[in-house]
Parts: sequence; C-alpha cells; structure tokens
Amino acid sequence: MIFVLVFLDQSTKWLAQTKLIFFQSVTIIPKIFTFDLVHNYGAAYGILQNQRLFLLSVTAIVIFGGIFFSKTIIQSKWSYYGLIFLLAGAIGNGIDRLFLGYVIDFINIKIFPVFNFADIFIDIAVGCFIMDIIVNGKKTTNN
Repeated sequence: MIFVLVFLDQSTKWLAQTKLIFFQSVTIIPKIFTFDLVHNYGAAYGILQNQRLFLLSVTAIVIFGGIFFSKTIIQSKWSYYGLIFLLAGAIGNGIDRLFLGYVIDFINIKIFPVFNFADIFIDIAVGCFIMDIIVNGKKTTNN
C-alpha cells in the first residue's frame, strides 16, 4: 500500500511539473480551488526555508523510526493505517527533497497553503493516530 501511495504522490507531482506553468493557475472552482505549481524549499506553511539537510534528516528519522518501531507503534487498525500514511507521505516528500532540493506542491485550496498528496497522507496519518487515541485510549503497562 505504501508503494501505491508514493506512486500516486510522485505521478501527480510529475504531472504538475510537466503540465503546469509557474504563476499560471488552472482554475477548478473559481476563487476556491486551483492548481498552482510551487517549489517549496521549506516545510509546512513555508517554515524552515532552505533547511534541506535538516528536513532530509527529520524525514530519514521518521521513515527509519517508523519502520524500526512499527511493532510498538501498531496497536490497532488506526495506528496501522496511520503509520502507512505517515511513511508514504514522508517518503513522497523525501524523494522530492533528496533529488530536486525542493518539494513540488500544486493543490491550492485558497484557505490553505499550496500542498500535494504526500501532505494529504501525513494529515490522514495524524487523523488516524488521533482516532486511535480516542477509540483505544492510551495503553499503559504496569511493571
């Protein structure tokens, strides 16, 4: 499933990069939803601009930490899917950052910064982890 999600992210970014032109929006819903090509050299909401090495390091920690601790993290279907979406999002944006030096963003819903599918996957992951806490509660062990 991770491969499919990363493929979706990378293929839509490729389409955006090859079909969209900087500063020329493609309107889907006027004043609400457009496609706009953006090269994001930072993280969410434009923070940490030009901190490529730091952002690549954080991405690597998330990916390898998620894989290494997967047996500890996965306690339910919510946490299972949360980890899958988190890894897919981190890998998708990590590929861009590693090979391009920036992340390709192109989905512009006017009340949010421009984003991509990897960002959506990370948001879904956060939602899954929150649902896991709500549904399953915090599990503690007594030694």
